Amino acid sequence: MEFFNLFTPDGAALETSAILIVIAVMFLYTFVGICAGFGGGLTSMPLITMVLPLKMAAPMSVIVGTATALYATWLSRKETDWKSAAVLILFSFLGIPVGLYALSYVPDHMMKIGLGGFLILYSFYSLFIPKLPIYDRRWIAAPMGAIAGALGAAFSTNGPPVVMYGMLRNLGPAAFRGTLNAFFTANNIAIVGGLATSGILTISTFKLVIFCIPTMILGSIVGQYVHKRISVKVFRVMVFLLLIASGAMLIKGATGISALSALLPAFALLVILQLAFGKKIAAIRAADEAARAQQSS
Repeated sequence: MEFFNLFTPDGAALETSAILIVIAVMFLYTFVGICAGFGGGLTSMPLITMVLPLKMAAPMSVIVGTATALYATWLSRKETDWKSAAVLILFSFLGIPVGLYALSYVPDHMMKIGLGGFLILYSFYSLFIPKLPIYDRRWIAAPMGAIAGALGAAFSTNGPPVVMYGMLRNLGPAAFRGTLNAFFTANNIAIVGGLATSGILTISTFKLVIFCIPTMILGSIVGQYVHKRISVKVFRVMVFLLLIASGAMLIKGATGISALSALLPAFALLVILQLAFGKKIAAIRAADEAARAQQSS
């Protein structure tokens, strides 16, 4: 039965309850990813870090993301903007050591505060910034790639900077998807290599990924079923609300403040912004979607 004995990178034995919670949460990884088309890692990471140290949670998410990205890259290889992807990948290699250093040496509670704050800020950005200005310059791949590399190594959240890059460049849907997938594949493989050589990635992490495969398959099946029966827009909003709550609870766990003190400021600000700008943002997004529909027709 030694195969089922799992340990953190620091050598502490994992309790059975923690393992079962992680296996259940990884259902959410594929469920959210299939339903919303994004956010599987973002939503599952903060929940996993409530029962696992970040040094184990981040590598686990990266391994799963790598397998998913490899398949997606093959499917979208013909639409990929390979020049942009190459620049993003090259500069992400500069950011990866920064993220690995933080993951290795920055105290776990500080990393959780950073991850929680990042999730809250990214969710507010996604909900209330209706449209980024178009800035079609290839050079912006350099800073975006470096930031994505650092975030991917530290938190397994390399997606937001690359999504912003695609929006600034105004890439078409197929090129956008293909370029992101190519970046995620190469960047995640590099991160896995860095995690392995730094001693953060362990056999126990690989075992835990294997244990999660059945629930992840179930999550993808259920996600595909729900995807056909729920509005993607509604589900995306639900995901961002979950991210805000998860980020606040990460900060609560790291600082020791009450759940109310962590959740109330974030959701109070959310209500205020929605009342002040919600209708205007919805109108801008509707007009933008109508314009894109006319261009494609």
